[in-house]
Amino acid sequence: MAQGFTGSNDIIGITDVVTQEFTTSGTYTPTAGMVYCEIECQGGGGGGGGTNNSISTINQNGGGGGGGEYARIVSSAATIGTSQTVTVGAAGAAGLNTGTTGGTGGTSSVGTICVAIGGSGGVGNTGAGAVNGGAGGTGGTGDLLSIGGGGAYGSFVAVASASIMSGQGGDSVLGKAAAEPGPTGGAIAGSQGQSWGGGGSSGHSYANTGAAQGGQGGPGFIIITEYIMTT
Repeated sequence: MAQGFTGSNDIIGITDVVTQEFTTSGTYTPTAGMVYCEIECQGGGGGGGGTNNSISTINQNGGGGGGGEYARIVSSAATIGTSQTVTVGAAGAAGLNTGTTGGTGGTSSVGTICVAIGGSGGVGNTGAGAVNGGAGGTGGTGDLLSIGGGGAYGSFVAVASASIMSGQGGDSVLGKAAAEPGPTGGAIAGSQGQSWGGGGSSGHSYANTGAAQGGQGGPGFIIITEYIMTT
């Protein structure tokens, strides 16, 4: 759903600035008199990997979810046309407490003009060893692209050797990664990626105290800043 904000601008010929923000998918219809606009797309963050119940001598975690990509472009009114389809990337699903991999964050886009790819989910841990974090989103379309941060790996160590944190999610330009729960003992679920596009942290299982799911990623976001000329 779009939200509109207006303000003054000192650029010669530009009489107003209007901002439309989208937190859900919809349609971008330019404000009357729009000359050009700056489009910013943030892809959704990947979910953190879950973990099954560790054995009594092991402290194990899933991998953190990757942060979503950020894309920005400046487009003319002619390029936009009468309207463009807006897709806001969904948050990557949390990995289950059976040790499944987190879901990939959704792609955010305005038509094909500006595209930001979601981060990958962190790998789940089923007790076979350390696992990888999810890759940050990459491969979108825009004048400026920023790859999402990669999720931290999920560790697998002897209980006596260390008290470890769970796999942290990756950052995005418009959102922070989820903080790691821990390093206390027990089974601790991962946390959701913060704000827009951050990766979720992983589930944490300590010494056969239970299984834990990961945290879901942060959702995507789109902001369009329009530069208006009225006659």
